[in-house]
Amino acid sequence: MEELDIMELLYALKNKIVYIIVTVLIFAVLGFVYSKFLITPMYKSSTSFVLSKSTESTTQSGTTVSEGITQSDVTLNSKLVSTYSEIIKSKTIAKEVMQSLGLDMSVGEFRSRVTVSSKSDTELIEITVANEDPETSAAIANSLAEVFRDKVYEVYKIDNLSVIDEAEPNPVPYNIGTVKNILLFAIVGLVLSCGVIFVIVYFDDTVKEEKDVEALVNIPVIAAIPVLEDSEGGKLKWKKAK
Repeated sequence: MEELDIMELLYALKNKIVYIIVTVLIFAVLGFVYSKFLITPMYKSSTSFVLSKSTESTTQSGTTVSEGITQSDVTLNSKLVSTYSEIIKSKTIAKEVMQSLGLDMSVGEFRSRVTVSSKSDTELIEITVANEDPETSAAIANSLAEVFRDKVYEVYKIDNLSVIDEAEPNPVPYNIGTVKNILLFAIVGLVLSCGVIFVIVYFDDTVKEEKDVEALVNIPVIAAIPVLEDSEGGKLKWKKAK
């Protein structure tokens, strides 16, 4: 067909509504199976710490007094945030954590599961770890923070890290959304089924009505012979040609 008749397309969709519904249901079931059996659940745990170093002084009596954070400390910490973020993801830190926890994975795989983020204009750093086991995820995050703190003291000879929140096991996987996947698969099924019907209607060049003949031979139809068939009473009735 040269032009797409919207009414004909809608009529075809109406006639194939059962096919569309069945296809949508099949894809919805596939979405459920995909969510429940084909996706490996992954769990995230996060620990955060802030860069803060109090200046201490000793009085004449030998008593140590904390003078709080100075402006120079704030400036230094701000410059160290990005540096610290890179140190956390270093191979050295990764190897120490894997060795301490007895993890059987490559350095590349370990680093791919670790995300380090820092909020703009703050001295807060957050370490997030993804793993198949929630307990292991929390253990890795806390171990990273501990090993990193020791490494900073070893390199810079300063102790300016204070843990705000320790990582805790999260029993809810972050990568599985059953309802979301079912809806997504159902939409795909709807689009696919409607698309197939559209293609069939668009490329169907069979003659069904008088207008199809006119479009084909570019000559107006003068008369049409109807199709007759027997009815239940033995009488003839008019039937539209298919």
